Amino acid sequence: MEKNYWGIHFGVYNKFANLGHEKGFIAVGWRELKRDLREFKSLDKKEFFEKLGPLFAKAYKDQPLNSRSQGIGQLFRFINLMAIGDVVLMPKSDEGKLYLGIIDSDYFYQEKPDECDYLNRRKVKWIKESELSKISQPLKNSLGSIMTVFSVAEHSQEIEDLIEESKANLPTESQEEFTIESHLEGFIIENWEKLELGKKYNIYSEEGEKKGQYVTPIGRIDILAKSKDKKEWLVIELKKGRSGHEVVGQILKYIGWIKENECPNNGKVKGLIILGEKEEGITYALKATDNIGLMTYSVSFQLKSEKLK
Repeated sequence: MEKNYWGIHFGVYNKFANLGHEKGFIAVGWRELKRDLREFKSLDKKEFFEKLGPLFAKAYKDQPLNSRSQGIGQLFRFINLMAIGDVVLMPKSDEGKLYLGIIDSDYFYQEKPDECDYLNRRKVKWIKESELSKISQPLKNSLGSIMTVFSVAEHSQEIEDLIEESKANLPTESQEEFTIESHLEGFIIENWEKLELGKKYNIYSEEGEKKGQYVTPIGRIDILAKSKDKKEWLVIELKKGRSGHEVVGQILKYIGWIKENECPNNGKVKGLIILGEKEEGITYALKATDNIGLMTYSVSFQLKSEKLK
């Protein structure tokens, strides 16, 4: 699937941009709706407008029709058009900063407000902080849009150059690992039934559609599965260039969250970390727990000789 490129203004005058960068998320407002909008995610644009129109009219009855329509359009982009893997640019104009990241979760609704009262959210993996003064004027002009969520796809090449520049600052091994594991997650999900894991576990799905990824209030689980006898959950995390203590800490949090929220009656939850090569740090850390396993992967690449014409 072709990725898209988005700009977002996070709050009035981008007031929540630094918070979003620190906590790893983006969000949009329209909080007077006071409801989770995931039920509208499968709708096309026409249906989306038809369903949300009455809700907007009730929540924002003092706003003119065109303002309400613009709001519905912004939510449609944020909920239905944005996708995991898309690139997002978030300016903090008053500080001359630009944050660039990769969308890392589906839409979710934050039930309890925290430092930010924008409750319609997506997780983002921020990969680069730049200066607005260093980007081209056309891209800068696009980021000055009056919209909350807007496309910047016409600047895709410049944005990709910024991403490559950020990768160039990583050690070579980290670059390669990050690139491979960015594709590994999708490969595992698509080929689940062919893998050893598929013999014991069914991958997480919603309404019959295989998802794998599972969004929690504390972050996105890379892959979630459940045993075929429905007695055990399996939380899978890919290392994705993170340090050993980061990935172990993350998977422990997710195991705790699933245990408390999905199987409160002493259900069993296990974890599995997948990485390219064994690391002593992770190996020793896992000796302290008996419910997290470790798997490594290898990549094989072959060129076969063909008769040239």
